[in-house]
Amino acid sequence: MNAETKHLTLGTSLPIVLPGLGTAGFQWFFTVSNPDCVEVVRYNYAIETMRMEAGSSLDVVFMVHSKAPGQTTILFEQKRIWEKHNPPLNTKQFDITVVNH
Repeated sequence: MNAETKHLTLGTSLPIVLPGLGTAGFQWFFTVSNPDCVEVVRYNYAIETMRMEAGSSLDVVFMVHSKAPGQTTILFEQKRIWEKHNPPLNTKQFDITVVNH
């Protein structure tokens, strides 16, 4: 798996936009190798749903907030929660380094 490398300055945030398939039951889940370094929070945003095509899905946005200098890896997996034995449909990995300045 190819990881994206990102650098954050302490006290800043990074948005991560992933393709959504919520209408098909898929959700994004994540694991953080070093939770002391960053915090990952799903970002909720509002859009005009009346203008969306039937059956379309919204992108999913996560905000990565830097907490302390160091390195971490965040692995995102898109899967259906009830399909415990199936592999994820999509994965995305980020290798993140947080620096003081």
